[in-house]
Amino acid sequence: MRPPAKPPAQPPASHPSAPTTPARLLHVRCLRPGCGREALLNDHVFGDGPRPAEGLSRRFVCACGRRAAHLRYVSRRPRPDNPCGWL
Repeated sequence: MRPPAKPPAQPPASHPSAPTTPARLLHVRCLRPGCGREALLNDHVFGDGPRPAEGLSRRFVCACGRRAAHLRYVSRRPRPDNPCGWL
């Protein structure tokens, strides 16, 4: 009889194929009627500073000039065909 097979070893955390959790992203959506701009910002942009709360915010300025935006945090990866962060 053969001994039972050993389970495969887990790759070290620094290994490229190691399982990773998706980054926490901030979804920013402009509230101007007719403007459909949205952006996904990496949580690391804020450094050690305070993170904005979810909901209505006037912290970000859209390309259309409007300051009102809706914020929410998501845990997923940006779309691969979206290198600059705009949806």
